[in-house]
Amino acid sequence: MTLPAYADLRQIALRALTLEDGSADAPAAAAAARRAYDDLAVVLVPLIGQVGVDALTARASHLVQREYPSDKAGDTEQSGEPFTQISFWLERQDPSLATDAAAALLSTLGGLLVTFIGEPLTMRLVRQAWPDAFPES
Repeated sequence: MTLPAYADLRQIALRALTLEDGSADAPAAAAAARRAYDDLAVVLVPLIGQVGVDALTARASHLVQREYPSDKAGDTEQSGEPFTQISFWLERQDPSLATDAAAALLSTLGGLLVTFIGEPLTMRLVRQAWPDAFPES
């Protein structure tokens, strides 16, 4: 679901992830994605609630896993919290693709937000969550 309109979101997500940890392995990418996701969820929950955040996260995960399938077998136990499964999926990505997969997930989540609440509000919330990921204006 990488649409040209969301290219900025992808770059912002990549910067948020690389600010978290310079490591390129899959578990480090999953941990950085978790921290970035948690920061974003903090600003989203007051607006759309935890159920809304979980629903958008699950949808973003479904869309992105088509582009970044994991061929490594593993436990597929479902948990009540969507990001637990996402972390598990990211940890099983090829190390060279893990950060890109995490950025794709976060930018797809942002793209879904744009659809529901508009780009200005989405970008304001993303800036609140990841202020250091934005270039100086």
